[in-house]
Amino acid sequence: MPRSDHIANENRELSHSSPIKILLVDDHPQVRKVLREVIEMHDVLKIVGEAINGEEAVLFATKLKPAAVVMDVHLPVLNGVPATALIKRNNPFTAIVGLTAGDPHEDEKAMIIAGAAAVINKSDAFQALYPAILNAIKQIKYPV
Repeated sequence: MPRSDHIANENRELSHSSPIKILLVDDHPQVRKVLREVIEMHDVLKIVGEAINGEEAVLFATKLKPAAVVMDVHLPVLNGVPATALIKRNNPFTAIVGLTAGDPHEDEKAMIIAGAAAVINKSDAFQALYPAILNAIKQIKYPV
């Protein structure tokens, strides 16, 4: 099945349920704006909160209980790696997708150990973020 057909089928399956709640975490307002636009292109995703640092991310994740967190790896106050670990400790059923502006391989190991399902480069977010969120959620709902 071609990739676009696969995503279309996933959209149909997800559209019958309530939207997937997303917490967006990035310290740069312009990056958050672009990421918000990418996420809002998909009706099955709904941003329920935005945080500008790791400490806010942990607090908002506890309060909002999103299905997924889109987490910048490099954040002020509390970096994305320990913030991911704290969110996963408080709610192991929250899926986390890490974002980096650098080489994802440098950050990927630490984020995966902390509990993220994937780490993608911000420059790839337009095409990679949506499938990464869906795959992260599938890993939570259907553990291997």
